[in-house]
Amino acid sequence: MMKQLLCAAMLLLQLGAANAMELKADSSSLSFVSIKNDAIAETMSFSSLTGSIDDKTGKAEIVVGLNSIASGIDIRNERMRKYLFETDKFPAATYTALVDMPELVAMPVGEQKTVKLTGALVMHGTSSPLSFDVIVTKRADGALHVVTLAPSFVDTQRFGLVAGVAKLRSLAGLSNIGLAVPVSFSVTFQ
Repeated sequence: MMKQLLCAAMLLLQLGAANAMELKADSSSLSFVSIKNDAIAETMSFSSLTGSIDDKTGKAEIVVGLNSIASGIDIRNERMRKYLFETDKFPAATYTALVDMPELVAMPVGEQKTVKLTGALVMHGTSSPLSFDVIVTKRADGALHVVTLAPSFVDTQRFGLVAGVAKLRSLAGLSNIGLAVPVSFSVTFQ
């Protein structure tokens, strides 16, 4: 009897663990564009992404490790961590949205579907609505590949980042840095 209970408990644990698709970091990326002096655009990214989609609830989540900022310039990375993101207090940004999992799971392999993700971004201690128009592709291995159709804009003012942007502008000797930041991503969940 005890052996049967242990087997049943192990099976339930395995089924519970199977209720989420995990973000595959090695085949996922998130980038944004910084515009300075109204004329110079630079693409930056983050190397630490995690996330999941819950099979039952459809809750999708992407967590961005802000310490992993990759701007192409080490001193700028350090300054962004310290003055903009304040990663000692706010180490991550999290985007959550609900997706229709039965619809996505039912997609034939190779099919693409345009989906509007309506969710919220939590960053720097503040939550704000944010939507993305994405294309979801179902791969042969069952994974879902999600790519933005176009960037969505993150308003730094909504997240209390204006003082950090001003500090970066001052340190770099720039006349301005744009406060609306286009963000795009390509992520795989399996």
